[in-house]
Amino acid sequence: MPSVSERVLVLSASIGGGHVACAQALEAAFLERGAEARHVDLLEHTAMPFRRLYRQAYFDLVRNVPDLVDWLGRRMDRRPTEALTLQRRLRARVVRMLSYELPRIIDRFAPHALVHTHFLGPEVMAGRVRRRAPLPQAEVITDFFAHSLWLQPGIARYFVAIEEVKVHLVSAGVDEYRVHVTGIPVDPAFARLPERSEARSRLGLAEDRDVLLLMAGGLEGDDLAAVLDQLRRLRWPLDVEVVTGRSQKLNRVAERYAEPDGPVRVRVHGFVTDVPLRMAAADIVLTKPGGLTSSEALAAGLPLLLVSPYPLHEEANATVLLENGAALRVEPVSTLGFKLRRLLEERHRLEAMRAAARRLGHPDAAHRVADAVLDELVRKEGAP
Repeated sequence: MPSVSERVLVLSASIGGGHVACAQALEAAFLERGAEARHVDLLEHTAMPFRRLYRQAYFDLVRNVPDLVDWLGRRMDRRPTEALTLQRRLRARVVRMLSYELPRIIDRFAPHALVHTHFLGPEVMAGRVRRRAPLPQAEVITDFFAHSLWLQPGIARYFVAIEEVKVHLVSAGVDEYRVHVTGIPVDPAFARLPERSEARSRLGLAEDRDVLLLMAGGLEGDDLAAVLDQLRRLRWPLDVEVVTGRSQKLNRVAERYAEPDGPVRVRVHGFVTDVPLRMAAADIVLTKPGGLTSSEALAAGLPLLLVSPYPLHEEANATVLLENGAALRVEPVSTLGFKLRRLLEERHRLEAMRAAARRLGHPDAAHRVADAVLDELVRKEGAP
């Protein structure tokens, strides 16, 4: 067991919920391993104008000009490298000026290693001159795809979702021993899920009806309304559990479709802290293909219905899930009722998707990352 003197600082950035959820899972895993761990959201320690711009600009762009985001993202990804290019140096300099609190946080906590779940952290650290020796840094890539922005100088270990991402990083010049295929870290509770019957009993769900979990947090209001309209028209004994997250707007949209009786029963929940339990109770999850939500579903052995992917990373996630037989893509949304009913009727197909999800899932990913960081970066002081 590690001693209490072994300290790990986990750095995320709250652009969407996935990077933070991954960091929280890692913090819990390090604590379970007996290490001291602290999670810090970097955007909470940057200048307010930068924080608002950084959080909002991407989402405004992907919603309004997705083709531009796709073109620009692919252009930036043409020559992936860890080298500090001129463009990267300029970005890092600006980010470091805005992230002025991080050195103080590091000095106060005195970690033996840094673990990043967003590429903003390594950019802040890049080229920073410190009095003590450089800290070992690890990066957890939170999608089934590694854009060149994830490739940063000074990273001792990369932790990735699948073998294809490792192949890509090695082809970009990363030493093979520095890349671990662990899966994307999810809440350690996914490694000890209750049986479906127990989960349904705890949530007040019927045992003899199919359950669809709709993770709606990343959807636009119009898209959510279209999805729920399709589900409401379905003639099938189905319980729909809608999780809208912190968005009051989405909650208001979903509440218009709440239905306690009938063939399709709809219950609406806002922000919840028991996602593992809800996934354990479900038969299918309907969601955008974000890296974390997808990984949670896979860890629970849940088939996925995918809607409204963002350009680049979510499109890449969708491709991986489809190639591995764990998901169906719903496009346009008007086909949802047809595709879902056919899937529910073809139970052998649904079971095959469950098996594919279980093969691709890594419920123990957070512990695998924690063990590797402690063994390879903290105790061995950066030795390969």
